[in-house]
Amino acid sequence: MPENNGKKTVNVSTLIIIVVAIIIVLVVIFAAILFFMKKSNTDTDVAANENVTTSESIESENETDIASNQTNTSSNVVTSTTQPTTTSNGTVSDDWKDCEFIFDNQVYKLDFDYSAIKNNGWSFNLADYGYSDGYVMNKGDKISSTIDLENPNFDSDVRVGFTNTSDESKDILDCQIWSVVVDNAFAKKPVTFSFAKGIHNGSTLQEVIDAYGEPTDSYRSDSLGYWNYTYQDGYNKYLKLTIYDDRGITGFSYQMYK
Repeated sequence: MPENNGKKTVNVSTLIIIVVAIIIVLVVIFAAILFFMKKSNTDTDVAANENVTTSESIESENETDIASNQTNTSSNVVTSTTQPTTTSNGTVSDDWKDCEFIFDNQVYKLDFDYSAIKNNGWSFNLADYGYSDGYVMNKGDKISSTIDLENPNFDSDVRVGFTNTSDESKDILDCQIWSVVVDNAFAKKPVTFSFAKGIHNGSTLQEVIDAYGEPTDSYRSDSLGYWNYTYQDGYNKYLKLTIYDDRGITGFSYQMYK
């Protein structure tokens, strides 16, 4: 009988060891399966995030390109509207010092009557300057180029200065213009103009030099790409031209002091 109990004990112990070993193996296999499943999910999430990031980056680049194209298109529109061709129905002196010029197809010579340019559609309202009852200028009085002239056919910046060249006091509307400033740089409906020797809006820097020679004074704006060329005769006649690298002449200032 004792020998039989010993055999049973051995058999039970062996069985327990086998069961434990099997359980350990199963646990290891199950842990391995969980590990690989978790790693697979992580890789999938990373790939998805990379796809989202790449997609957002592409969309951002496309939006930037669209904005850039819109800016370039807008810039081209402005450029094309500031390079009109000058035409005229009159002629002027070949010497700029004679202060003759063509503006909106009409010939003017400083000092000219305000009524002459008003009859051509350019005018202003005294009430805008606080003088609804009129403004009287005495003999020899001068007003600088601070009066804005408007014409419904154009959106150029046009300013003039008034003077009274008579021997008596007169209302400003009956006086003369001694200074004219015109700027077409940002105009969509620019006015045309021309000067001695055929120089006109759109003329290049070299054409100006060929016609008038080197200027008395000059100013360069590298950031905006233009020159200001000033031609001076003594201390009473000035012609300043604004000349862009890509658009030629876009504006001028003509003055005759007495």
